[in-house]
Amino acid sequence: MPKPLDPKCQLCAKLPTSKAKVLHGPLGDGCWNPKVCHNRRSFYRNRKLDDSAQIEAIAVEPPANYFAVLYLYKEAGDKPLHAMSAELWLGQKPICRLEPIHCFGLTAGKIRTYTDKVLQAFAKDYNISLYQYKDMFEVSPTHCPVRPCPKQPQV
Repeated sequence: MPKPLDPKCQLCAKLPTSKAKVLHGPLGDGCWNPKVCHNRRSFYRNRKLDDSAQIEAIAVEPPANYFAVLYLYKEAGDKPLHAMSAELWLGQKPICRLEPIHCFGLTAGKIRTYTDKVLQAFAKDYNISLYQYKDMFEVSPTHCPVRPCPKQPQV
């Protein structure tokens, strides 16, 4: 098993030789050994930092598929829905966004009908099949983007 790397020597190898001799020579901590230190400093400066640096990286374009996500602006727990919005994504990029709306006074049934209509609109406009939202994100109402908003009074 190889000897572990000495952190003191790693730091010393980064210094110019003149400074290293002052810090670690007879006037410093006394660890400088001219028979060993020149080679050791060269080893630490020229060694490979990480085996992963030798691994070649490639980029492969992910498959471009359509999916919809729903953003629900509400307090955590069993609290009423404050606002909502949706986005249609193609691969790694959003391509269409439903502007956020407040949900004050909307029943759960009306909200469900509305979200279904949004999916149908995305599907119709882009000639694709969407049956459900791929994901739903709950966002704090303090981040509500709709203006004016009772949670964000105008200053």
